[in-house]
Amino acid sequence: MNHTKEQANNYIKAQKTMVNPKHRHHFHLMPEVGWMNDPNGFIYFEGYYHLFYQFYPYEAKWGPMHWGHARTKDFVRFEHLPVALAPDLDHEDGIFSGGAAVFQDKLLLMYTSHYHQAYQLQEQSLALSTDGIHFDKVGNKPVITIDDLPEGSSKTDFRDPNPVEMDGKHFVLIGSSTLDKQGQILVYQTEDFKTFRYLNAIKHPLFGEIAECPDLFLLDGKHVLLFSATNLKQVNGRFKNVNSSLYAVGHFDSTTGEFKFEHVDELDAGHHYYAPQTLLNPNQERVSIAWMEMWGKDYYTALNDHKWAGALTLPRRLHVLNNKVIQTPMHLDDLKVLQEKIVSHQAIHSSKYFHLSSTIKPNQDFMLQIGESNDYVSFKVSKDLITLDTSKTALFPLEARMVTHDLLEVSFDLVMDNSSLELFIKDLDKTITTRVYFDQDTLPIKVTLGQQKDYQITLKELSL
Repeated sequence: MNHTKEQANNYIKAQKTMVNPKHRHHFHLMPEVGWMNDPNGFIYFEGYYHLFYQFYPYEAKWGPMHWGHARTKDFVRFEHLPVALAPDLDHEDGIFSGGAAVFQDKLLLMYTSHYHQAYQLQEQSLALSTDGIHFDKVGNKPVITIDDLPEGSSKTDFRDPNPVEMDGKHFVLIGSSTLDKQGQILVYQTEDFKTFRYLNAIKHPLFGEIAECPDLFLLDGKHVLLFSATNLKQVNGRFKNVNSSLYAVGHFDSTTGEFKFEHVDELDAGHHYYAPQTLLNPNQERVSIAWMEMWGKDYYTALNDHKWAGALTLPRRLHVLNNKVIQTPMHLDDLKVLQEKIVSHQAIHSSKYFHLSSTIKPNQDFMLQIGESNDYVSFKVSKDLITLDTSKTALFPLEARMVTHDLLEVSFDLVMDNSSLELFIKDLDKTITTRVYFDQDTLPIKVTLGQQKDYQITLKELSL
């Protein structure tokens, strides 16, 4: 069955008021109705940041993939636009992930045409737009096919094309797997986005079974490769989600397509972070955004028939420091501060939209509690460990997540947007991103461990 954009847009219009608003975010992008996963085609075009995403409007679960579309100027207020792509061709049972580029004043989308009827097949296709809203598929057929695969590569795990520019040249990175299930990233080069030449297969032991959603950019004098690896084994407390998003710092050779690895690690240690994409904003800052959920887990709003599931993270500014990728939250200053409070051992109350920040000296244990004594999240800092623990929440308990550190001071930003928590630690190369659910509209917040003379915690209650 082919799905059309018109059908999807009509369904959204009719059904979007039916979603349960209980756990909806204020300043994160969500689907108006239905299912959202990976961000796609994250790009700045004609004065707007455009966010495309994997989308199934008809149910709050994964289905025949479309590309949803929204745009924003500040990452606080989002304008939902018509569905950009639907699986409306005979060889498309799903429009899988991909990237975007501005080429010859047009917005170009590269995506995977996924076919899975008599057999499974994945190939790469193009769509173009002059206005950034309406997209036409090029030639109604793939532009990079299985005939362009190097020997020993899977025809069924060949997806997520991302066009990038390096040294004035255009490349397309595609997630792939070998026939014996070893992840690889295939590098193609193009001059006109009509013909594509295979260059190289990048490989690494931490690519898992397939290196999905690749991205590549130059940052602070280093080349950075992002990827999401499937079926990784847990190692030294890392990769607890099985599927995990990682970064590699090194050097990309724009002549051969080879990547020399210098350092590889996980980007986020929380439960809900996958498939990051980046763009270069008008201030020449490298900005990332990711899916704020994870494969193979329960989805609370879907299980409870809220008619929507999935969201994207806060935008994050990236830097390379000592060969590690550091993320800091962006655009929080574009939110209104309703009131500002100091958190202490005496509980204060806040809405579920807030920004907590402080600098803690970890010479003694410190712990913050968000919620009631029988239904709460804890944030703990000790000498060498930082922990965000939602295991004591009543609605959606998950195991504690933690990162190690050797910092003399722990400067943190903890941001809550109704049903999400994002923890950022200054100069640490891992964030902790986790979905969390409370029935109540306001929460008590207090310090349960730590001497107040050693810190001052500021809470800013936020609004649009």
